[in-house]
Order: sequence, then C-alpha cells, then structure tokens
Amino acid sequence: MTFGGLFSLVHAASDISGTLIWTCSNQLNGTAYGDGVLNDFRSTKFPSPKTGGFKITSVEQVWLAFPSYCLIKGAIQPTSPGGIDPAVKAPDYRVPDINYQVYIPSQWNGKFAQLGGGGFAWSADVVAAGLQANQQFSPSSQGAALSNYAVVLSDAGAGESSKAFDPQFVRPGKQLSDVPRQEAVKNFGQDSIKKSLDVGLYLVKKLTKATPTDTYFVGISTGGRQALKAIANWPDAYDGVIAGAPPVDETNLLKTLEVPAAVNDWVVNWNSGAAMLTSLFGQDVSEQTLSNGLGATSRHLADVAIESGADYDGYNRLLDALAPVWNVKPGDLANFFDAAASQKRAGKKGKKIIIYQGTSDFLVPCTQAGEFVSKLSRKATASEVNNSVRAYFVEDYSHGFYNTNSLLKRIGLSPLQLNWSAVADLDKWVHDANALAGAPSLARNASGGIPGDQELNAWKCLAPH
Repeated sequence: MTFGGLFSLVHAASDISGTLIWTCSNQLNGTAYGDGVLNDFRSTKFPSPKTGGFKITSVEQVWLAFPSYCLIKGAIQPTSPGGIDPAVKAPDYRVPDINYQVYIPSQWNGKFAQLGGGGFAWSADVVAAGLQANQQFSPSSQGAALSNYAVVLSDAGAGESSKAFDPQFVRPGKQLSDVPRQEAVKNFGQDSIKKSLDVGLYLVKKLTKATPTDTYFVGISTGGRQALKAIANWPDAYDGVIAGAPPVDETNLLKTLEVPAAVNDWVVNWNSGAAMLTSLFGQDVSEQTLSNGLGATSRHLADVAIESGADYDGYNRLLDALAPVWNVKPGDLANFFDAAASQKRAGKKGKKIIIYQGTSDFLVPCTQAGEFVSKLSRKATASEVNNSVRAYFVEDYSHGFYNTNSLLKRIGLSPLQLNWSAVADLDKWVHDANALAGAPSLARNASGGIPGDQELNAWKCLAPH
C-alpha cells in the first residue's frame, strides 16, 4: 500500500485527482477576481472585512508526491484605493498585498484547515517536501496530519517583518490614533485571518466543486493568537481551533521590553540566539536578554509613536491603542460559546477549542495562557468550558520545542514535536462530544481540563497579583 493510500484510509479521503487534472490548470495564472465572489462565505451577523479583490499568480500540479496536490499562489489586494492609506503619514506608502497559498490534495478528506504564522510575519510557504507542512510552529508532525486537508496560509500582509521581529508594517500616522486604523495593522491583528479564509474557501470550492465539511484553524505563537481571534470575530466560520502558546495579551507583553536607544543588529542577533539556547538547555532567559533580542521590535514601535506626535510615554500609549486590534480577551469568546450551545441543542456537531502552552516558554510566558484560561473559567459557565475547551500545560516545553530536561523524562521524545495528533483529536471531538482526549507528551494535565489557580500558580502560569 502506498503512503498516500494509507492516509486515504486514516482520513477517509476521496480521490479527486480526476477533477484536479482539469481544474488545477496554469491557465488560471494571472486570473483576477473581484471582492464580490467571496460573499457566499460571509455572514451578516459577523461581517467579514472587505478585500480589494485577489489574484492568482501561479498554479502548480505536483503529481509525484504522496498524495499528489495542486498548489495555488496569489495575492489579496488592499481595500485602500491605489494602496494609499489615509491613516499613514507618508504619502508614498502603499499598503502591501496579503500573499497566500492554497494546497489541495488529490486524496481529500473534504475538510479545510487554515494555518497561522509566528512572530510578526512568516513566509507564506504552505508546502514542504511534497507534504503540507508547518514544521517550525507545529503541535505535531503536521506534514502527515494535514496532508489530506485542503489548507490555506497567508503572510498577513506583513511581508519581510519576521526577519528580526521588526514590525515594519506599522507606520507612523499624523496622530497616534491613526496607527490602529491602518489597513496593514488591522490585517496583522485580525482582518487577514478572514480575508485569507474566504479566498481559500472560494478557491477550494472552485477547484474541487465541493464545499468543505469542516473548517479548522491551527497555529502557535502569533498563529495561536490568530486562532482565538478567528473564533472571537467570526465564530460561525470555524468548527474548531488549535491555539499553541497564544500571546493573547500581546501589547502588555511588549510593554515588558526595554526599548534600546538604537538598534544594533549584532546585539539583536546575539541575544536572540542566546535566548533560544538558554531555553533549550532548560534555563530561564533573563528579561535583559529578551529585551535585547527583541530590540528591533520595541525600537520601531517607539519610533512610530514619536513620529505620530507622542511624547515620552508614546510607546506604551501606542500599545494601548493597538490592544483592541491585536489582543484577545476571554469575554471575546462569548459568541463562540453561544454558537456552540446552539449547535448542541440542535443535535449538530460541536465547536471546540484546544489550547496548549509550554510551562518553560521563554518568548510567550506561561502566564499568557494561564491568565486567559483562569479568567475564561470565571467568565464562561462550567458547561461551556467543559463542553468546548481543552487546555494543556506542557512541562519542559518552550516555544515550539522541548528543552533538554525533557530527554531524561521521556526516552525517544522528538524535541520539535509534541508526539500528539492534535488535529485528529480536534476533528474527533468536534464530531463526538465523548471522544477521549489525547495529550502532548509531558502534559501536566493530560485530561485537558482547565487547571485550578493553585495548580497554575505552582507551574508559574499566573501573574503575581
């Protein structure tokens, strides 16, 4: 049996190669679409952000992979006419496109997954080694786990900002209040999520002649925040999400950084590497090392605040202004819980959330997820949380990798993988409320139940009050 055949059985995939032969055509190269074609994937109750249309830049048929697949690359245009954003001070600035890729396997299980990114941007490269992959930030071996899913990934319009965690897409405004209204800033914070989803669903339906049966969001770091933002803003669009190490209170996290007087690339690179190695060997990363490693981030945002007319406290004021666009609060999930309860009453499939967080994470501290789930358990009812949320806190797991202490506790542990079929767990739980929970290796709470504050405190996952 071939590798592709094995996954056909596991994921109950159907062979759509006969369809893709005809629809996955390079004749689509250069095709442009208006925003109106996306209306079928939008609701009036939870409105989608508009696009300026989108285009396909390349279509590739890859038949020598297992499974074979169609890969579509393209760009989503901004809504600002001519790309000129009135909320940006510089008259020559143009809002960047959102680059996207859509992967459609020939052995398709009928389901759709949206991937999130990390840092302030990421490469919109959805395929590696012939398999759907998101290996750098991944809750399991996602190449295998998602190979039979149709998948979309975008760069959120943030372009090259990931190279030094430098959010160049945030530009000065004529005044500070202009900055959170900028299209690129809103794209990074939330709008690109739904724009990319709508485009992905449209293209999947166009090429497969079918609408996906289930839609999930999978991400870690910024991708984890995006997952929760997705269901907060568009709860009717997703059946479930996997949110790893989500910086839900990102702006207050950035406030902890010391802003350097100037950015020294050598200092940034040295301290970034030192922070990774320190965490890898199970040691705590100092606040100074982290501030130095993220110096380009804090300095750029401080400069934006100054150039937008702010005074000495402009850095913090800018972050406060960005909070509603970038952050996610437990109360923001109320509409998702309402939708989940409504579907449960109607006897339909569930809507589920899986959160996981390393208790040794040096970049997104455990307090981010700990505070979130602790407050969530007080905001939502017990039945809402028990029916819809699983949260795992993972010992000796940092930001996408286990530290060396873990090797003594679990022989054969793969440092970059959680040895956990998170996507399969989510899919089973959506369709079976009584499905048994899997768990990441070294999860402190293998059941996925929300830990009490005493436990979270013991794991240093609650902030001092």
